[in-house]
Amino acid sequence: MAEYLVELYVSQGDHAVAQHHVAVAEQAGADLTREGRAVRYLQSFFVPEDETCFLLYEADSVDLVTEAVGRAGLRLEHVSAATTSVAGAQESPDGTTKGTSMTSTTTSSTSTTRTSTPDLTELRDKQQKVWSSGDYNKIAALTVPVSEHLVDHVGVSPTDRVLDVATGTGHVALAAARRSAESVGIDYVPELLEIARRRAEAEDLVVELAEADAEHLPYDNASFDVVLSAIGVMFAADHDAAGRELVRVTRPGGRIGIASWTPEGFVGGMLRTVGAHVSPPPGAQPATRWGTEEVVAGLLGDGVADVRSETAKVTQRFTDAGAFADLFLTYYGPTFAAAGRLDDQGRAALRADLIALAESHDRGEGDGLVCDWEYRIVTATRR
Repeated sequence: MAEYLVELYVSQGDHAVAQHHVAVAEQAGADLTREGRAVRYLQSFFVPEDETCFLLYEADSVDLVTEAVGRAGLRLEHVSAATTSVAGAQESPDGTTKGTSMTSTTTSSTSTTRTSTPDLTELRDKQQKVWSSGDYNKIAALTVPVSEHLVDHVGVSPTDRVLDVATGTGHVALAAARRSAESVGIDYVPELLEIARRRAEAEDLVVELAEADAEHLPYDNASFDVVLSAIGVMFAADHDAAGRELVRVTRPGGRIGIASWTPEGFVGGMLRTVGAHVSPPPGAQPATRWGTEEVVAGLLGDGVADVRSETAKVTQRFTDAGAFADLFLTYYGPTFAAAGRLDDQGRAALRADLIALAESHDRGEGDGLVCDWEYRIVTATRR
């Protein structure tokens, strides 16, 4: 097998982002190898001053390397036949080597060139349209247990003023209101907020709901005792800005709690599968990086203390793997939007891969498909 060098853009030379790139890239290579297609992650080289992470793979072809990177949900800048030299070596994201200079040759025809800093405002607008597509209300029920767990885990009480960031159809905000907390929720999809309002009315709960995005929270500093997000802020366009906003609106001594799908779990695999068929827009970072404690700690920064996390699983049940794939292709914004960019053959291939993913996670318990979706809850205290 030959060796290939993959170049990835790392915004602001963020070491935590590079760590995540390495973790998901290694997992994607391992997944392909288990499928009988030999591609193996070997080593990483991180050059923060150039905002670049290099991944060294061993594989039978450049196409397999490209597929591994796509499956990891990463956007490659170049992939090259590896002829490398490294000077000024330092510790890399995975404990191997990182260097301050590197050369490579034989750039393949699959490579692209980064020419400018991504426009995150444009990305945010694109993502808003994605989440407005499909019918997320038919998917949202799957995450109710995650939201309830988050509210219980953080210990929301009747004396708390709580903000639910990226509330969607209102799971966390409603759960907090049921505990007699003063509950506020924001989201940038008006249609989802309307559903949240109807749900609050049906339960006779008082919840304040506002249209806003996670990167620009319309509240003063230190406005909330508890700031939460379940499967929400992880999909923000600008992760750094969203992290700063979570901290800014939390009062000193207040709590922050975030529940996110993990890179290694079922949904992480689903998002990688979609990325292998339809490239994410320029500047998009993997949403599942929020499912890694170290990344979230870095995004929250020095304004918090006592960062902790735990993983949990929510069990999902479907008639069969095909029913799962059809549900998500029809109603879930990211998969619905991706399928809309493919021709009939491409949509069929995406559906087949989603079915294979679901079948690989089936617990094999009686009739139907039963699978566990892993998520991580990260908590922190505002300094």
